[in-house]
Amino acid sequence: MAVKWSAVAPYIENGFAAGGQVMRAPIVDAAEDDGAADAVVDALDGLGSRVFNSVDDAKTFLVSQGLVEE
Repeated sequence: MAVKWSAVAPYIENGFAAGGQVMRAPIVDAAEDDGAADAVVDALDGLGSRVFNSVDDAKTFLVSQGLVEE
């Protein structure tokens, strides 16, 4: 089941702000450190080994995979 974009957006946005790219490992680590819900961590984990050059690219990918919804 897809999670709301608003639940994953802060992690993706912060990860992008910190490194200029969206990469799975630091974002998932941050979510786990915050005690985020398993569904949020699972959705972020769906980024896999891909590197995204914008928040919008990461969002588009996660939506296309059915992991995130508006």
